Amino acid sequence: MTTSKTRGLLAFIVLSCALAGCGAQDKPLGNTGTSMEEPTATVMPTATASPSPSPSPSPSPSPSPEPTAVINEREAIIYLTDAELLATVENPVVIPYETEEELVKEAVAALQQDAGENALSLWKPIEIKAVELADGLVTLDIHIPDEARLGAPGELLVIETLQKTLFQFEFVESIDVLVDGEAVESLMGHVDLEHPLHKE
Repeated sequence: MTTSKTRGLLAFIVLSCALAGCGAQDKPLGNTGTSMEEPTATVMPTATASPSPSPSPSPSPSPSPEPTAVINEREAIIYLTDAELLATVENPVVIPYETEEELVKEAVAALQQDAGENALSLWKPIEIKAVELADGLVTLDIHIPDEARLGAPGELLVIETLQKTLFQFEFVESIDVLVDGEAVESLMGHVDLEHPLHKE
């Protein structure tokens, strides 16, 4: 009997011990530990570069007008011939020009124009290939087609009308007439041609 009581007492003690001391409820862990939270990435606001105010374009100066060439005018006499090829006929004109050489060229061009039934140009059928002015000398290169060739009186008038027309300009001292680039002895085979012709 004694042994059975002792065993029952021991079992009771063990059970009580288990309930009281050893089986104490675990207290829940408070948030005493350092919480290892992942750092939240802080999004920094992107610095938006405010566009720098573009400088207002300074007004470009208006382009200066191109210098216009000075146009001069000269009253001149263009010498033509009558219908019978007996005498020269004066035809007054006003010639616009910029340079003295251009004045000569315009006078030669006018020399090729008729001015009426009794003011005819003997230079009209003659081809003007080049006109140059240098140091008072006018060099005139021409081509004479067959229909422009005349007899001796007509040839004399061709030369005379050219001389009277160009020698009225104070800056023209001499005229050299070439035929197809050559200094020929005669324009049409009747009259000797000097190289150059000089102002008297």
